[in-house]
Amino acid sequence: MINPFQRRQLFVHPVQYWFVVTTLLYFACLLITLYAVIFLPMALPLDDPTVSWEHQAQIATQFLELNGRIWPWLVITFLLVLLHSMYFMHRIAGPLYRFMALFRSIGTGQLYQRARLRKHDYLHREAQAFNSMLDHLENRIQTIHLHSALVTQAYEAVALRVQEQTPGRITDALQNLEEEIRRFKTCLTEFELHTQPPVNQQRFEWTGAIVSKSSAVIKAV
Repeated sequence: MINPFQRRQLFVHPVQYWFVVTTLLYFACLLITLYAVIFLPMALPLDDPTVSWEHQAQIATQFLELNGRIWPWLVITFLLVLLHSMYFMHRIAGPLYRFMALFRSIGTGQLYQRARLRKHDYLHREAQAFNSMLDHLENRIQTIHLHSALVTQAYEAVALRVQEQTPGRITDALQNLEEEIRRFKTCLTEFELHTQPPVNQQRFEWTGAIVSKSSAVIKAV
């Protein structure tokens, strides 16, 4: 389940800065287009000597009135678009920031971590798929834990039977097998799981005692 969490930073991902800059560029292009289509044709007659001063005065009045009506609404529209863009990107950049933190923690073996997003964030489906992947991975590792304990148990049984035989190649092979089991156990202990069945956990903790006991048996041989 994805639980909400709080974020207090406004900019949490570099993509937000890029999106704000892109919004500013789009608005600048809109202003240039608006000036070229509306204001420039009105301003050209003001520099035309063939136009009478009465007509130029009328054009100047219309130009000033148009500026007074359009620019306040343009500023308001720009602020609304900018705020909405920041709000929209925050709902995407927040989950991306959370995913980056999860990638770093999971890379260190903390498989119990899960993606938790706020209610109104985007990428909820991706977070659920990510959590499902971690659940399956945890289940696979727990299965490996169980098989590791079973392999160690079988190893102990073989080592006990070798006790009645003369030392030789079999003893050397068992010593190599013991070393590989120790390395395998060390690799498994690097992963931190969220939940683990008590039986599996006890069985895996029992592995260390079995290996130690088996070492003593081999040395006795």
